[in-house]
Amino acid sequence: MTSAAPQPRCRLLTDTAVVDLARAGTIVLDSWHLYDGAGVAVDRHRERFTAHVREVFEIGEEESGSAYDHALAHLPVEGSWFPAFVWTTDGLRLLVRPFPVEQLRQSTTLLLLPTRDARKRPDIKGFDFLSQIYAHRQATEAGYDDQVLATAGGSLSETVFATLILARQGELVVPHAPRLDSVTLAVLRERAGRPVRVAPVTASHLLTAPAIFILSALHGVRVVERVNDTSYQPNPQLREALQTALEGARRPIADLLPGGEPPCASC
Repeated sequence: MTSAAPQPRCRLLTDTAVVDLARAGTIVLDSWHLYDGAGVAVDRHRERFTAHVREVFEIGEEESGSAYDHALAHLPVEGSWFPAFVWTTDGLRLLVRPFPVEQLRQSTTLLLLPTRDARKRPDIKGFDFLSQIYAHRQATEAGYDDQVLATAGGSLSETVFATLILARQGELVVPHAPRLDSVTLAVLRERAGRPVRVAPVTASHLLTAPAIFILSALHGVRVVERVNDTSYQPNPQLREALQTALEGARRPIADLLPGGEPPCASC
């Protein structure tokens, strides 16, 4: 009895790191935490990603959306993962990276420097990835987890890889500045049960805030324990409430997959 011939590897799958794809040319990126086959608001990630691909590469949302759905079908259904959907000049590439749950963080430290955000398109995820890697390296080499970015006028926008939120007087304040349209923030706006206000945020606002959080599609909600030499009193109860609200939007990827025949002969 002969064994079946091995199936060819799907062309969307890659082992090339995101930073190397960015070095090769312009990219648009999407990534989020996949846990046991489920993700938070993945439909919104898909919508943002296809809109950015259309703007940067002039590729229709039907084409990029079909590729995204095809990539979703290749994701693991068990375990903790951090998939990266990367649109390149050669189309979509999917990098599936393991991310053990014990590496998920509930707190963080931030570096704040008097330098201007070097990104050209902070509103498009991945467009300035190499600049972000440089800024993140500045933070880690100084002993911090991430860096706060600021405009030329001194307004703060976000961190290198996360949305910045100040908690004060019963509301959440998000900086009014060029930044990524965060899917995680959009979910919390609907589910957090408290007002979310957009307003200018300066270094002074940040350093005198009662509590600070950052949001990302990988770690969710993290408490900021320190900015430069300023320490903050953690608010784990609020962090837990926000994280619980966020987890309420986690849905199985299988619910998003279109039916029908496999989209390519490799699958």
